[in-house]
Amino acid sequence: MVKTPGNPGGLPKEVFDGFQIQVAANRAQFYVDLPTGPFYGFNRTGAKASQGIIQNWWRQGMMGGIKAHYDGIAGPSLRPTLSRI
Repeated sequence: MVKTPGNPGGLPKEVFDGFQIQVAANRAQFYVDLPTGPFYGFNRTGAKASQGIIQNWWRQGMMGGIKAHYDGIAGPSLRPTLSRI
C-alpha cells in the first residue's frame, strides 16, 4: 500500500501519516469519514452513499483497539511473509 521502490504504484507515506493523525485525534470520526469519502468512492459526483456500509465500517472500526489500529496503519508490509506461504 505504501509507495516503495518495490511498490512504485503505492500511496505516499504522508497519506498514511495523515491517517494516523486522524485516528489519534478522533478515531470515531475517522471511521465515518474514510468510508463516506474515498474508500468506497462515495465522494464521486453522482455516487450514492450507503449509510449501512458507512455505519458497518464505523462499527467494525470501533470494535478494535486504537493502539492496534494506529500501529497497523502503514505498518510493515506483509509481502515478505506472504511469499513464504
